[in-house]
Amino acid sequence: MSRSTQCAVVDISVPLPGELRDAAQTFKGALGYIERLYEIQLSRDLTSFRENALWREFTSVLSEGASKIPDAAKGAYEESVSTMERGIFDLYPLSVMTDKGEDVIELLAGKVFSSESDGRSFYAGMSGAVNKEYADLINEYDDRLESFLQRLPYAEPETKKQAPASCPEIKCMDVFSLAGGLNQAYKPICVFYSGKTRENLSSLSRMTVFINLYAARFGAMSERLAMRYIHGAEALESLAPEEEARLLLLWLRGHDTGHFMGTDRLGRAMHEMDRDYMILHELKADMVALYNLRHLTDGVLDGCTLEQAYLVVVAEMFRYMRRGGFYVHPDTGSAYLAYRFFRDKGAVRFDPGSGKFHIELKVFEDAVEEFTAGLLKLFSDGDISRARGFINSWGWLAAAEKDGLTRDCPDELRSVIEDAEIPNLIDYNFVTTED
Repeated sequence: MSRSTQCAVVDISVPLPGELRDAAQTFKGALGYIERLYEIQLSRDLTSFRENALWREFTSVLSEGASKIPDAAKGAYEESVSTMERGIFDLYPLSVMTDKGEDVIELLAGKVFSSESDGRSFYAGMSGAVNKEYADLINEYDDRLESFLQRLPYAEPETKKQAPASCPEIKCMDVFSLAGGLNQAYKPICVFYSGKTRENLSSLSRMTVFINLYAARFGAMSERLAMRYIHGAEALESLAPEEEARLLLLWLRGHDTGHFMGTDRLGRAMHEMDRDYMILHELKADMVALYNLRHLTDGVLDGCTLEQAYLVVVAEMFRYMRRGGFYVHPDTGSAYLAYRFFRDKGAVRFDPGSGKFHIELKVFEDAVEEFTAGLLKLFSDGDISRARGFINSWGWLAAAEKDGLTRDCPDELRSVIEDAEIPNLIDYNFVTTED
C-alpha cells in the first residue's frame, strides 16, 4: 500500500488594519525575490553575482515601499531595510506598526538553517500579523519553568543546571505569505533564528510560531487521524479553534523548553548534528513536555482537560510518523520511539476489533514519567554506547524498507501511516481582509 500524497488546501484569512495593507502588499512582492533566490539555489546555479543582484532587487522593493508606511513606523523601518541592504547571515525581522502601535505586521527574510539538510541554509521568508492573543499563555508557562525543573522525575542535582533563561524567545504570527524554504511540501509551523549572527544550532535564540497555520494543519490532518484511529477522540469536538491552538502552543512550548532541561553530557561527546543525538534530543524534549502537562491543570489549560491535551499530542505523533523516514527526520524518529515505548507499557493499546488505539490514561501517565526519567538519566550519564543502543531498541531504526518505514514497524502503525484517504501534505490559500 502506498503512502498518502494527498494535499489538503486550506483557506487562511488574515484581517489587517487598512493602514497596514499597503505594507503587506510590499512584503508579498518582496518575497517573490526570496522565492527566486531559493529556486536558483536549489538548481546549484546561484553565483555570487546573481545572488547579490537579486538581493538588491529584494531590498529595493522594500525601500520603495517606505513611502506607504505609517509615519510612526517609518524611521525604524528604513533603518532595518538599510541593515538588510548590507546582507545578512540569518533570517532578519522587518516590522511595521500602525500609528497607534496597536497592530504590527512583520517580514522575516534571509536564510533558514536546517538540521535535515546537512547544515545548509536556504533562502526563505514569511510575512504575517503579530498575534498577541497567546502572549499571556506563554508568559504563564514560562513563569513555571523553575517549578517544572524542580519536579523532574530524575531529581539528581546535576540534572538541574540549565536555567530556563536559555530557552528561545517566542512570538506568534498569523501568516499571510510564505516563500522559499518555508513554502515547501512539508510546511513548518515555526521557525528559529538568531536575528543578526551567523547561524548554528546553539545560537537560534528566537522562535516565531505560525499559530494560524499550526491550528489549520492540526484540523486538516492530525484531528482527522485522531477521529479515525484514536478511541475517545470525540472529546476534541468540543474544543473551539482557539482552545485547540492553546493546547498545541502549550505542547510546542513545552517541547522547546524541554530541550534545555536536565544535564546534557551526551552533547559533550556527540556532535550536535549526529543523527542519533538529534533524535534523542527530540525524544527527551517530547517527554519533558508531556510530563509537564500534568502540572498545568490549575488554570493554564483554561477549560481544556488533560485527556484532551494527551489526545492532541498522540494525534500529532501519528501525523509525524506518517512522514516516514524515522531515521532521516529526528521528530519522526522521536514519535516512533515514543510509540514503541508506550505500546510496550500498554499505555497506548491497539484494539484489532475496532481498529482504534486506546490511551490508558493512568498507565500513560506512569509511562511518561518512567520514560522521562530514563531519558534524563541517559543524557546525564553521557554513555554514548548506551545512547546509540537505545535508538535501536525496537529494531535497527536506519534500516528502512522500500516504503521508507523501519523493518520492525508494527502492522497497526503501518495502517495509520499508509492511510491514503487522509492528507499527508497541506497547502494554504492566503487571503487578507480589512479589519
